[in-house]
Amino acid sequence: MNEVLKRTLNTIIDIDMSVVKRDNYGNSIKKIELFYNVNIPLDYKEFLLEYGGSFIKEDIMYQPIESTPVTPKDGFDSINCFYGFTNNNNDIEEAIKTYHEILGTDVMPIADADGGDLICLGLKEDYRDRVYYWYHEEQLVKDDGAEHLYLIANTFKEFIFKFKKHVRKIDIELDDIDIFLDEDLLKD
Repeated sequence: MNEVLKRTLNTIIDIDMSVVKRDNYGNSIKKIELFYNVNIPLDYKEFLLEYGGSFIKEDIMYQPIESTPVTPKDGFDSINCFYGFTNNNNDIEEAIKTYHEILGTDVMPIADADGGDLICLGLKEDYRDRVYYWYHEEQLVKDDGAEHLYLIANTFKEFIFKFKKHVRKIDIELDDIDIFLDEDLLKD
C-alpha cells in the first residue's frame, strides 16, 4: 500500500475502536470478485485487507464532489465505519447480500454512512473505480432515469485523501427552543 495513503489512514481511523476480523477471510475478496464478475481495484483490496471494518474518528469528515440531499450546509459529510471481514454488522459480505437486489452489480457497498445511507465503490463500466453516496430514501433510479448515486470521488484513494478534521458548527437560536414539561413533574 502507498505510504502516503497509509499515513493518511492512520490519522483518520479511530484506533481505539477495535476491529476483530473473522477467521479465514483470505479467499473472501476472490469470492466477492466472482460474485460481481470483476476485479476489485487494487487500492481498495489492500485497504480492505488491512483496514476493513475500521471506524473513522468523530471529527473527521470529507467533502463530496456532488452534495447529497443530506449534506449539511458546511459541505462536509461523514461516515460511521468501513465494511470489512468482521463477525458483526460491519461485514462486507453481509452488506453485499443485503443490498445486492437494490444496488445491482455496478456498485458495491463499502461503508456505512449516517442515517442508513451507504458509500459505494463503482465496479463496472462508467462507475469503475469511483466512490458514490447512495441516499436510501430514494430509489436507485428515478422515474426520469436519473440515478440517486452522488459522486464523492473519482477513485478510492482520492476518497481517502478527502477526509480531514472538521468541527461542525451548530447554530442554535435560543428563541427557537421550546421546552415542554410534564404536568406531573410540575406538581412536585
